[in-house]
Amino acid sequence: MSGKIKQAMVRLFLVMALSVAAAFTSLAATARISFSDPSAKVGEEVSVTMKFTATDGSALGNTDVMLAYDATLLEYINETENASGGNGAIRVKSSPDGSSEVTTTLRFTALRGGTATITVSDWEGYDMFGQMLTMEREGTSTVTIQGLETSSTDATLKSMQISPGTLTPSFTPNTTEYTTSVDLSTERLTVSAEANNDSAVVAVQGADGLQEGENTVICRVTAEDGTTVQEYTILVNKVEGGGETETESEEAEGDEPEVLAELDATAKKIRIIDLPEGVEVPGGLTESSVAIGEAKVTGWIPSDMDSPEYCILYGMNDDGEQSFYRYDLKEKTVQRCFEGDNSEFSDEEYIALAEDYNSLRDDYGLCRLLMIIFIAVSVILLILLIVSRLTRPTGGDRSRASREEAAARSYTQQPRRETRSASGRKLSREERYMMGEEDEYEEEDEDDSVIAYQPEISQRPRPAAVPETKSAVLAAVETNVEHELEAELARDTAAVARDAEPDDDDFDIVNLDDE
Repeated sequence: MSGKIKQAMVRLFLVMALSVAAAFTSLAATARISFSDPSAKVGEEVSVTMKFTATDGSALGNTDVMLAYDATLLEYINETENASGGNGAIRVKSSPDGSSEVTTTLRFTALRGGTATITVSDWEGYDMFGQMLTMEREGTSTVTIQGLETSSTDATLKSMQISPGTLTPSFTPNTTEYTTSVDLSTERLTVSAEANNDSAVVAVQGADGLQEGENTVICRVTAEDGTTVQEYTILVNKVEGGGETETESEEAEGDEPEVLAELDATAKKIRIIDLPEGVEVPGGLTESSVAIGEAKVTGWIPSDMDSPEYCILYGMNDDGEQSFYRYDLKEKTVQRCFEGDNSEFSDEEYIALAEDYNSLRDDYGLCRLLMIIFIAVSVILLILLIVSRLTRPTGGDRSRASREEAAARSYTQQPRRETRSASGRKLSREERYMMGEEDEYEEEDEDDSVIAYQPEISQRPRPAAVPETKSAVLAAVETNVEHELEAELARDTAAVARDAEPDDDDFDIVNLDDE
């Protein structure tokens, strides 16, 4: 009974836990993102306030918001701890601090007149329990930028071209409405428009995703003052066989080149600045005054061109990187100028390069020769090693040679046979010489003679005094030898008397006195 009660209690506890979890899930907090809508003049700093708020007042966890803005109108000043970015994108992050609202101030510099918008491109947020928030509303910021009193109000176009198709009527700055026809395979109308004032902003809308029938493409020009706007409208008829009339096709047949691809470059803003100290101008250029809009700046043009089509300017991009830029005076486009684009080599430099090349080639030839010699020597040493291995004695030969060498060594190292007398006394060198067992007799020094000759104690005469000279030592030795020989003669005579037949190999008695 108690087991069933325990199981029932466990099940009840699990049901309650799941109910609480479901309640927390269903009661996940909601949030909203809101912005301020400030205004400023060109060149001024403008601040936009963004708020990430939990609508039910609960504490926020981690939040991450991605913002997008128009980089041609605003320049972001990255000076906040939780926001970073530039070039049209900003990321705002926050960590939990127990509050239900996170406020971030974003600072910009107004670049041009007009209306700039800041929108939320992506977001992610959690409450203090790690539950994902539900977004209630994503706001946007509208920044109104007023031009200066000296700002231009010119919002007209200098030129406008389309591809494919032809504008009807032909373009003129004062004509704002045009028509054209394209075939059913055309998905996009490419509009190339250039403002009459370089500070004006051109924007094209409706050129992508053309539908069958009538389509409206608008080319909007905003003047430098930010308030003057001029729109050029193009009515595009997408029909079967559209594009060019029969007469225009006959005129253009054989003249128009085949279009392999279309390039639509994104506008890039470069600020022209003075040339810093220590920066050298690329070779082959001459300093000149270049007109950029209403301003005149210092630039450099090719020295060998009478009517240059481009110039070199020194500027800074949106990332703060400084470099030389190549400005097309005809198409009004700009691109990076890399080192070597205008470099020229003198005769001295060519000669120096040729000498360096010849020196390197000689060094390479020497290294190659040394490498060949090294390889040849290595091969010869390898061959000699192989030959020595092949000519080495086999195991049996080596064993026999070893045995012979050991026998010879044992023979040479065999200790000298010690000849002893019949009484067992060790004979001296003189005695062995007299008996013919020593090939050569050498007089021993004083110490050796004393040590080598050790007669028996019972028969050793006791000299009255120790001899001090070499002749005295020799005389003493001869006396001792005579006594020994006489003792040996007596013993041998006794042995002969005892034996009936004496041995044939008995030695003759030699009297040293007769000699």
